[in-house]
Amino acid sequence: MDTFEEINRLSRQILIKSKDIVQGLGFELLYADTDSVFLKKDGATFDDFVSVKNILARETGLPITLETCYKFLVLLPLEADEKLEALKHYYGITYTNELIVRGIEARRHDVPNFIKDFQSELLYTLFDCKDSAEIVSRGYENALLLVTKTIDKVMTGKLELKDLKVSKNLRQDLYKYTSLFPHVSAALQLTEAGVSLTRGDTIQYIYTDAAHSNPLRRVTPVEFIEEAREQIYDKHKYCEAAETVLGYFGFDRTLFGDTSRSKNRKWWYQLREQRQKNIDIEKSSNI
Repeated sequence: MDTFEEINRLSRQILIKSKDIVQGLGFELLYADTDSVFLKKDGATFDDFVSVKNILARETGLPITLETCYKFLVLLPLEADEKLEALKHYYGITYTNELIVRGIEARRHDVPNFIKDFQSELLYTLFDCKDSAEIVSRGYENALLLVTKTIDKVMTGKLELKDLKVSKNLRQDLYKYTSLFPHVSAALQLTEAGVSLTRGDTIQYIYTDAAHSNPLRRVTPVEFIEEAREQIYDKHKYCEAAETVLGYFGFDRTLFGDTSRSKNRKWWYQLREQRQKNIDIEKSSNI
């Protein structure tokens, strides 16, 4: 406990010192945590940021690197639950046209390819502007056009099954799970059909009725759908990703007809909550 408190005391001192240094140099501190600081200064050049990086390294005694220079950056609100694993939530684009995302669907390995591809295209569309004022006007309007086009594609059933499937590993033996997470529900359906599953197996499923009161009816294993040769999926569920990106600008997916699910939690929040529950279960089983 003493070691823990001493580490936090030193960390807090260094963080406050870093804040004072960058602000004293005329930079705006947008965000800071245990391993990074986000700075902004109108008219600053690359060399200016290198200079402040060198000063911080010298004054704090820590090795510091200049990781990214953003052309545009959007810092998303943090969820209130302090237990959640991902603490950074932002997306941006560099001067070399590289997208940088943290804490949203496009970053997750267990998110369908359709969602990842859609969010990437949406971000490129939003950021195809010369300045922030143009993003709020023309960029946002173009993004809305893309959302409308994509929702039409989803609602008319024109998506491929391979682009909709979610892949999730069983982190423990199936009988040890006490909650019916989506991948656990899919795994139970497979075992009922005679499929033998063990810890470490990958479960692939799609959302077929995400709002169903019975968790076992919310998802369907990919194998079942392929056998039936049907392209059945929950159209509303796969329309949610736009709100993660455009919610900052006032976008509300209920305006696009999804009023029945306006109170549901966001897709990315559900996935993060599911991951945290899995981690907690694994920790308790190892005690």
